[in-house]
Amino acid sequence: MNGSAASKTLCIEGWRGINHSIGMVNQNQILEWLKLPGWQLYHRDAPYFLPHWSRSSLSAGFSAEEQALIDAVPPPPEGQLLDGCYRIASPIRLGQPGSARRTGTFVVTEVGDLAFEPEPLDTDLLTQGDDFVVTPSHWARERLVERGFKAEAIRVVPHGYKTDVFQPLSPAERLEARQRVGIAEHEIVLCNVGVSTWNKGVELAVLGYVQLRSEGFPVRLILKDHKGLYGLGVERVMGELMQREPLLQRADIQAGILVISSSLNLHQLRSLYGLADAYVSPYRAEGFNLPVLEAMGCGTWVIVTGGGATDDFVPPALGHRLASRPGRLANAPAGQGRFMAPEVEDLVQALRTVAEGRVPRGPEQEAARQALAERYNWGRVTAELAALF
Repeated sequence: MNGSAASKTLCIEGWRGINHSIGMVNQNQILEWLKLPGWQLYHRDAPYFLPHWSRSSLSAGFSAEEQALIDAVPPPPEGQLLDGCYRIASPIRLGQPGSARRTGTFVVTEVGDLAFEPEPLDTDLLTQGDDFVVTPSHWARERLVERGFKAEAIRVVPHGYKTDVFQPLSPAERLEARQRVGIAEHEIVLCNVGVSTWNKGVELAVLGYVQLRSEGFPVRLILKDHKGLYGLGVERVMGELMQREPLLQRADIQAGILVISSSLNLHQLRSLYGLADAYVSPYRAEGFNLPVLEAMGCGTWVIVTGGGATDDFVPPALGHRLASRPGRLANAPAGQGRFMAPEVEDLVQALRTVAEGRVPRGPEQEAARQALAERYNWGRVTAELAALF
């Protein structure tokens, strides 16, 4: 951090110390922003959204050195007019009027509604004068425009991933990672990371796994839920599925499913992505879907819904985009907005391609992975964000 008189001053209002996705984005950007010349960085901690969120139970998983750098960013001086303010927390905080010459606000939506907002938000308050809104995907941008945001005031800045962590496992590392969770070398592993809400499509991944397992494929499914954050575990999804899918009640099919609810550090997440043969995300609506990016960084084939946020960054060489159609509101739970409906038959066929060992792996895939690391590393993404100020 350059503290010279010529430095631009910026205060970030956000979450530190926890593994919520918005908090992780903020902390990764802080680490990179500290490396940029010509900036004096400050941080004002926003209140956590839920009272049980804490650093001890929901650790962000950075190294001790990295977390110390993040935590050392000081609060802004009282009464000083700063060059910029960047808000990245929920609900959206309007901060202190007049505390910065220009304000950028991170706003992300999955189905159109704004998450965590206790009451309707006057969108014009976020885009007065030169103030602007940052969102991570073109899907999210379209939803925000539909929501009433001024299109000309929305800037799309994608998320990045830690390219120094999320890299392919060596054969020995992969074997060891599988042994730690009781998975044999010959077994085909599918995995998914995320909160078990309807828009994530976790039950579709489970149903696809059930189909392949019932056909005799040696397939396993690992689900890493976010029960610690929201209290929503995979067991709720499983209970609902068992009522309409008798095969899921079979002991041999249940035995192939591993659920992880505890927090994982970044290297443990890398092991999870790396031991898998495919990362499966048949989502209905996502603001970005960061785990997909991290999984591709680890060289893991991804299966994602076509037509959604991941169209921005999933190349054909690294994954399969599921055929999909615009979802019908009549088929959605109450309160859902715009979403995609992935084709289940295409999902099963894509999983069968993985189970039969027909996923392409070679120089083209490695070149695509390297290009991904060049485009979506946190350093480059944070520099794009800084340029907006």
